[in-house]
Amino acid sequence: MAAKGAAFGYFFGSATSNAKAKGKQQGKPKAPPPKKDEQAWVAAGMPCLIKEVLYAPPCPEPVSLLWEVALTHQNNGSYDLAIKTYLEGQLVWEHILAQELEAEGKVMPPEYAPPLPIVGQLFLRLAVASVFDSAAVDEKALAELMEAQRICNGLPPTHPIQAMIDSMLGIVYVHLSQFDLAADHFIRALEVRENTLGTDHLDTGLTLNNVGVALHCLDRTSDALVMYYKAEEIFRNGYPVENPRLVAVTQNIGRAKQSYLKASNFKLPDAKPLIMQLSHARIKAMKQEAKLAKKARKQK
Repeated sequence: MAAKGAAFGYFFGSATSNAKAKGKQQGKPKAPPPKKDEQAWVAAGMPCLIKEVLYAPPCPEPVSLLWEVALTHQNNGSYDLAIKTYLEGQLVWEHILAQELEAEGKVMPPEYAPPLPIVGQLFLRLAVASVFDSAAVDEKALAELMEAQRICNGLPPTHPIQAMIDSMLGIVYVHLSQFDLAADHFIRALEVRENTLGTDHLDTGLTLNNVGVALHCLDRTSDALVMYYKAEEIFRNGYPVENPRLVAVTQNIGRAKQSYLKASNFKLPDAKPLIMQLSHARIKAMKQEAKLAKKARKQK
């Protein structure tokens, strides 16, 4: 059976997401009013995440077409239809696999559904998680991502798909105000992408922005600025000035400089210590890199 679809991979989309509140620009439902102790923070303006966008893996054409329709439903805010169509694509693919087994002369029980290839299982979990995230049903998004992690248990921790799952988990934890856990997952994704893609890759820059968002929300604005400046430097070398990703990180720099969190009465929830701390030496080095980059831009 001929397959259709891009190779399974990842990249960040141009749409941005406001931490803690979902943006209406993505067709998401309006966020509920903030709690009283959060109102000052919301009024000050929140840092922007840059979200993952998925490509479907190679798959039979009927499946690919269904998943394209599912994405359209998601972008239009029809989240129930999106999930229903993604699952319909799964059933169609399973039926095609069953027919292939029968053509090979293998007799299978009527209720047997051949499992999808690993890339298909992962894409389905991540796609459904993305729909729940768009619908602001973060607990269900988290459950889907945990299942994707389980499927990936046999892969090395440095595999690129692990970085994508960690990045998506970080976004969900930011929406749940679990900023310490978000930082953990973003830092894991950053380490994988720095080692596999390089420190100046655009996807590394996008992960740096999201690390900065988590640190910003933890009121570590100085450390957040280090991440934002590094991301901005990478973006300026790869994107035109009007690119939404560059705009997002530039806005984050402005928010961090004004120390919105410090100026507000917002009280952070009780947080556990970071599992993976950025070393003081690394932060110091990145601060120096950011200063040198800023100085070089002024000299141009």
